[in-house]
Amino acid sequence: MLRFLSGLVVVLVFAVVTAPAGRTAQSEELPDGPGKKILLASCTSCHELTEVTKLRGYYTKDDWRDVIVTMVKYGATLNDKESDVLVDYLAANLGKKE
Repeated sequence: MLRFLSGLVVVLVFAVVTAPAGRTAQSEELPDGPGKKILLASCTSCHELTEVTKLRGYYTKDDWRDVIVTMVKYGATLNDKESDVLVDYLAANLGKKE
């Protein structure tokens, strides 16, 4: 039993220590800009950043707009101006190159 608890403690400590570092490294992959602040504040309140960045190169600007509209319907707190800035940011930095 003691061996099990020791192993569990090691796993939990590792998870706590490495979790913030992963999120910081991912956010550093994104270029600075007003859209980045909105992305980090709004999207990552419910999702890991990788849920957004894994879609790099997949969505067009219209697709990103549809995603944002859907997320607002599900409760994301963005006003129209923030939504527009976020869509522009996602399309420019993670969008499909046409």
